[in-house]
Amino acid sequence: MSVQQPAEPIVFRSTFGIVLTVVMWAIAAAGIVASVLTGAGAVPVALLGALAWFVWLAYWRPCVVTDARGVVLRNLLSDVDIPFDAIEDVDTRYSLQVRADGRVWSAWGAPAPGGASAIRSGTRRPRAGDLESWRDTPRAVREAGSARAGDAVTTASGAPATVIRRELERRERHGIRRDETARVTVTRHPVLTAVSAVVLVLAAAAVLLGG
Repeated sequence: MSVQQPAEPIVFRSTFGIVLTVVMWAIAAAGIVASVLTGAGAVPVALLGALAWFVWLAYWRPCVVTDARGVVLRNLLSDVDIPFDAIEDVDTRYSLQVRADGRVWSAWGAPAPGGASAIRSGTRRPRAGDLESWRDTPRAVREAGSARAGDAVTTASGAPATVIRRELERRERHGIRRDETARVTVTRHPVLTAVSAVVLVLAAAAVLLGG
């Protein structure tokens, strides 16, 4: 009997995004409380509220969710639902990127390493000092010389990429036939767009009227 992908969803969220959101929300909350207690007016409250909203939207909401059926890329204002049967390839050059339905879908919440790691992100074999980071990656990544910095399982892009690649390998190994009718589904979130617009307008109005 083949090993199945866990039934419970696995959520991958950038550690940097989590830390940044928690810190900025703490700062915003403290600032709002201080503004109310000192009678500083609506401007700091509106600006700090807007900051808290957009930090959540840009750094907490985006994530990658995998389950037995496929992967969901939760981006800022939309969700991309990709069944495993529709996945053609996975890459991590700039972020987790899933090729399906003839195009590439990027995950905002799973960026590849930046800075010096990004400069070195051309194809390379894992170095001896990096072995722990590469230990759980699929064999094709470890041995074929095609590993990127963003493929390491300790990175925001590499962790979900490893899960997806392992499932694709399992399906190929056990001869599981693809459902050729599987398609990518994109769900827009107009409520998030509307709330973002309202928050911007309120913040701008507070600054203009308060000034």
